[in-house]
This record gives sequence, structure tokens and C-alpha cells, in this order.
Amino acid sequence: MTDTERPGETRRDEFTTRRDTSVSAEGGIDHTRRDGREAGSSLVRLPADLADRFAVVGEIPAQGAESDLLHVRDLEGTDLVVKIFRRGFTADRSVWRKLPTLGSAHVVRIPETGHAEGRDYEVIEYVAEGNLRALSAPLSPAVVTEVVAQLADGLTRLHEAGIVHRDLKPENVLVRSTAPLDLAIADFGLSRVIEQSVVFASSSRTLAYAAPESLSGQVSPARDWWSLGIMVRELLTGRMPFAGMSETVVVDHLATRTIGCDDVIDPRMRLLCRGLLTRDPRRRWGGDEVARWLAGESPAVAEETSGGVHLPTARGPHGALAFSGEVFTDRRELARALVADWDTAARYFFGTMFTPVGPSEAWQALRDWLSGFDDAEGRIRLVDERLTGNDPPDVKVFWLVRWLDPTLGPVFLGLRLVSEDLAVLAALVDDPEHAEHGIAARTVRRLWEHRLLPLLDGLPEGTDLSAIDARWRGLVTGWNRYAQWLRGQLPSTVSRLPDAGFPGRDEPPKVLATMLALAARPEETRRSLSTAADRARASVHVPVSWFSWLSEQAGDDPLRLLAVVLAAPDAVLEAEAEVRRRREAEHRSAERRRRWEERERRRLDGRRAAIRRAALWTLPLAVLWFSGSWLAPQILQSAAVRSMAGTTGNSSDPTPLLLTAAGATWIVELGCEVLLAARQGAEYLPLGPWSWLAKVLRVVRRGLSGASSRMSGTARRSGPRGCGTALLVAVVPLFIIFLLIATLLSIAWLLWMTILIAVAIAHVVVTGIRMQRWQQEHRGAREKAVGGRE
Repeated sequence: MTDTERPGETRRDEFTTRRDTSVSAEGGIDHTRRDGREAGSSLVRLPADLADRFAVVGEIPAQGAESDLLHVRDLEGTDLVVKIFRRGFTADRSVWRKLPTLGSAHVVRIPETGHAEGRDYEVIEYVAEGNLRALSAPLSPAVVTEVVAQLADGLTRLHEAGIVHRDLKPENVLVRSTAPLDLAIADFGLSRVIEQSVVFASSSRTLAYAAPESLSGQVSPARDWWSLGIMVRELLTGRMPFAGMSETVVVDHLATRTIGCDDVIDPRMRLLCRGLLTRDPRRRWGGDEVARWLAGESPAVAEETSGGVHLPTARGPHGALAFSGEVFTDRRELARALVADWDTAARYFFGTMFTPVGPSEAWQALRDWLSGFDDAEGRIRLVDERLTGNDPPDVKVFWLVRWLDPTLGPVFLGLRLVSEDLAVLAALVDDPEHAEHGIAARTVRRLWEHRLLPLLDGLPEGTDLSAIDARWRGLVTGWNRYAQWLRGQLPSTVSRLPDAGFPGRDEPPKVLATMLALAARPEETRRSLSTAADRARASVHVPVSWFSWLSEQAGDDPLRLLAVVLAAPDAVLEAEAEVRRRREAEHRSAERRRRWEERERRRLDGRRAAIRRAALWTLPLAVLWFSGSWLAPQILQSAAVRSMAGTTGNSSDPTPLLLTAAGATWIVELGCEVLLAARQGAEYLPLGPWSWLAKVLRVVRRGLSGASSRMSGTARRSGPRGCGTALLVAVVPLFIIFLLIATLLSIAWLLWMTILIAVAIAHVVVTGIRMQRWQQEHRGAREKAVGGRE
């Protein structure tokens, strides 16, 4: 019998894409992506045989329950898609053999298929424009006609090869280009090669595009033409016929009523929709009728009977159950669908199980569906003890999945729970940006609170889970004791060292997840913690005493290493605060230095004016010394002086010598003042060399004032006689001083010479004292301004 022959015999076939029960140690449920992000740290990877030939560009958002899609690039730079079937699922080899022989431009090209590392895979052409869903409906009749022509060509070729797609929908129609429009039918995961006109297979499908007969698992080419009719109607009207309806209502509608086409305005398009959406698959339009319609003919449309077409009874006594756009009659297929969309299942079936008017529609449908199974005892225990208990909805899905398919590997929330994956959970919990972060955190919490790991022990790939759970709980106890002791030693790190296993204290449960990783993969996790601790130490750039102590006593103990990792952020904050304090101090110091340097600049800028002032202020001294040097010999040579001093006029004239000494004295004073002014700049004393004379005058003035006061007081107390006596006492010393002066006049020029020399020496000494005093004051001002010494 050839592949294209279709005898009238009808048979049943269990699966299309089916679970391979021969998978043991290497099988299991792989991680399920829900958000469509590109693969960064995703667990989805290429098998080694493919990794040598392709580089992963990212994940394709359209992930399914049975496979993952990776965007890859081969060695020549060609973009492709690799579809990797999940463990436990296998592709239909007959479909693989027939797809390359189709010869249709409107079926996606699959240049390679194979099996690697326990998984089937397909290498598919990459289409960058997306799928038919991306086209903005409603579309014009002309565009929809071109869509129908291309898809009809692809479907006809598939059906001639005996392949029924079974899941035709806009998401599975790829758009190679829009101008001109070029479409390709893709995703043959549910496709079947049929050797009869009708077979029965599992009922996994997208409900919105499912034909009425598919509720019973019936498979024939007519199913694909119905799906094409739904797509045409949607492209023309811009809306789905079942929009806003629950899945239970959709199933009831498909089983009992026709789909109206009155809202399709164009008559030709309305005729096409009526022909494709005929409920009786034997009277529904197929490839011949669609080809005639495309040629401009108007094939007849079968009239619907009032009772509708008879649908074969659903496989098994439990009928069909709608979930997530599909209808299920097989318990194992439903289990896999629940695993693939765990959160949706939790909300749909168990989010609101009871309403004020009774059980919710979804819960009632599930309960009725379960009642059709023969395992009454197990089913009643499942419903009464597990599904209606106080467990969270996601845990109820866990119990439901375990009952539906006990052969499934250990899985929760769509994540596989073998030992190597348990170790990965810690990394996911620690990365809030990862797509699986929230799921991983919730998984860790549920495994701990509901003790689920021992329940998974003994399943395929679920070995040693009870031992891991026991080690996990022992490690958590040890950590909590150590963390409590550390919090007493390091109060500042309380928030960083939480107790594990207590809701609200470890959120997200990083410590709990790390303890799980230690229990599952102790050596690998210890090495990871050691590396993380090294990075934590390196992140603290400024020594922090308590963190240094914590790091030194950590050693190789994983719990202590974890404490180092968790406490590092506090140490980093403290180190950064210290760095900020230092920088602020440096900034303040720099600002003070800047102000001081500005002050110094102004001081040094005033040197020229200070030097001029010093030179001008020494001119009176020059006048004084030269005048005195000229007058002293003249006084000595006067007759009265010579008579008083008893000298003759034969002595030589000392005037030139005295004038020379006066000049030298003035030059010394000028040099001292100029040197001082050049050093002090704008701070040069305003009174210059006369500051000392002002002090002498103040002393003399105070002395004369005191003498006058004393004379006045004596006159008041003793009268004129007493005052005369006081005056006589004062005059006698003056007379004696006058006699001494007369005696000294004989050597006046020598005395003046001595005075000039003494003045020069005294000026040098005073200048040195003034310089030293100014330098001390200057250093003090600098220390006060900049806070340090030069």
C-alpha cells in the first residue's frame, strides 16, 4: 500500500507526537520558557552534534509544550531555526520522510532532521517576517484570495502525500515576504501520515481553529480545510468567531451549532467561508472545490441539517476537556499540557474553584472529566484530599499531574527537578532579571513548605530526591544557627543574613535555594560559593574591619562562604561611604588650598607695591642720617661748643666720614626693608620702618602724661612750696644731663658714628626678628586655612 493511497478503512492511532516511554536516565521534562526572551542563561541548548555546526543567536518566542525553538546561524552565516523536541516526545518519522518530497513552495523547508542526545530535532528555514498573525486584519478580499491560493497549494501537496497538519492556524503560517506575499505552512509537530481516509488520534489541538470532528480525535484532511476556513473568516472580519467565550462554551458550540458567515460582506468570500466551514467533514469543501473557487467558479455548499453532523464518541468514557485553547481526551496528553503551562492551569482550574453560586465552570468541567476514569479510589482521594484541600493552586496542579501521568519525570511549575537542575535554581533565584526568576523562587518555596521532593523520588530521573531533601533540611538548620550567631556579632548585617525556610525572612529565597544546591550538588556548589566569595572580597576596595574578620574565619566552609557573599553588599556600602568621606575631605582640603593659593597669589602680586613703599618709607631715615652727619661737625666747630668743651679749632673735619657712614646705614636699612617687603608682599607692615618709632613715641607720651599728672597732684597736696621743691628735684637731673652733654660734645662726631653703626646693626637684627615673627604667623595662617603644614 503506497503513502498516497487512502482506503476507506478507519483505524485508531494513539499518538501523533508522542511520549517515548523508553527514555530513562536521560529523559525527563525540560525547562519550559513562557516569556519568549532570548536565551541568555537559559537551560535550552543545542546538542553537541549541532553545536559544532551552528551558533545560537537566541530563542524563538513561540515555544510549545513539546519543543523549543532556537534561532541559529550556520558556518556560512545562514540563519536557520532548530526545533528541539523535549525529552519524552518524538516526531513522526513518516512525516519526516515525506516532507522533502512535497515540491511545494508554500511548505516550510526542513533541510535536516535527526536525533541527538536523546532528542529529536529539525533544522528549519528561518523566516524573519514572522507569521500570518502579524498581518493587520481585516484584509481586503484580494489579499485574502492570495492567502487562500498559497495555503491551498501547500495543503493540497501535504494531503497528496498523506500528511494531515492538524494544527493549522495563523501562528503556523510563516510570512517570507509581504511584497509580494509569500507564505509557508510550518510546524508539523502534530502532523500525521494517514493511510486511511479517516483515523483517530489524540485530541491535542488549538481549540479556536479545531474542526467539530476533532473533538472525538478524528483525523482527516477535512480538518485542515476547516482550519483554513476559520483563518479566512478571521482575516476578512478582523475577529475570531469564539472571542470572549470560555473553552467549555466553545466545545459545546462546535459540537452542536454551525458558525455563521453573515458578517463576511463580500459574496465570493462568504461562499468560500460557508464551503470550508461546513460541519460535516464528508460534505466540506476540499482542495478540488477551493481550486474551482479560485478559478472563478461557484461550487455548491451543502445545507446543514437541523440536527447537525453526528460526531463520533470521544475516546474513553471521560469525554473531552478543554484547556488553553485545546481539547484533551487523553490523560497523559493533558498532563504534558499542564506541565507546559503550569501557571495557566493553576489559575484556570483552581484559582477560583467556588463562586457564590457554586463550583466554577472550569473546576466542574475538570471534576466531571475525571469522573469518567475507572480508578475510583485514587480519583476520589485526589479530588477530596488534594484538589479541594488548602494547598496553593500550583501545588494542586502538581497532584493532578502526578495522578494523570505517574510516568512523568520529576517536574514542578514546568521546571525539571533532577539533581543538576536543583543546583541551577539557586542561580535563577539570584538573578531577578532572568525570565524564570519568579518561577524558580516559587518552586524552591513550594518544595520546602510542602515537602515535595520525597514525593518525586523513584520517578524517571528522580533518584536520590529523598536524600537530597534530608540533606537540604539539615543544611538549613545549620545555616539558621550560624546566621543567628553572626547577627549577634555583626548587628549591621541582620538584613543580609536572614533565616532560611521562613516566609518573609528570605525573599526571594536565595539562602534556601543555595542550601538546596548544596544538598544536590555539594562540591560544585561549594566551588561556586568559593568563587563568589572571592569576588565579594575583591568588591570591597577599602578595608572594612568586620568584613575582613568574617572573610578570614570563613575558610572552606560553604555556610561561612555564603555569609561572606551575603554580607559583602553591606561591606561595599560601608567601604563606599568611607571612600565618599575621604573624597569629601579631599575636596574640602582642595578648596581650602585653592583659597589659600588665591590669597598667596594676591600677596605675591603686591610685592612690587610693597618694595616701592619700603623704599619710600626709608627716605626720611636717609634725610635724618645725612642731616645728622652734616650737623654734628658744625655743632662741634661752633665757638660756644668749643668753649664749653674746651677744644681748639685746629682739629680736622670729620664730615666726609660721617656722610659715608650715614649712606652705608641708609643702604643697610633700605636693603633690610626691601628684602622684608619682597618676602611679605601685600602683607608688608603698613607703617614700614616707622612701626618701632610709633611704639617709642607711645611710650614717651605715656611717660610725659604720667609726669604731668604727678606734678599736678603734688601742687594740689602741698601748694606752691611743695611744687617748687618737686620742680627743683626735676631740674637738678636735667642740669646734670646738660653738663654731660656739654662734655660729650667734644666727641660728638664719634658718638654720631657710633649711633649710625648701632642703628644699622639694630635694623638688621630687628628685620630678622620681624621676618621670623611673620614666618611663624604665616605658617599658622596656612595651617588654619588648609589644615596642614607645608
